[in-house]
Amino acid sequence: MNETTEATHELQRLVDELTVLDQRRVDIGESLVHLEYVYANAGARQEAAAARKAFQEQYVGRIYELADGLRT
Repeated sequence: MNETTEATHELQRLVDELTVLDQRRVDIGESLVHLEYVYANAGARQEAAAARKAFQEQYVGRIYELADGLRT
C-alpha cells in the first residue's frame, strides 16, 4: 500500500471510532435524563438534582465546548 491508501484507511478507522464514541455519548446522556426522571418520580430530589447537574455540566457543557472549538 502506498502512503495515500494507508492514510485513507486511517481516516476511515478514525471516523468509525468517532461514530461509536458519539453514539456512546448519546446513550449516556439518555441514561442521565432517565435517571433524573426516575429519581424525580420517586421523590428523591437530591439524586434527581445530581443527575440533572451531571447532564447539564458534563454532557451539555461538553457539547458547548466542542461547538466553541469549531468556531475558532
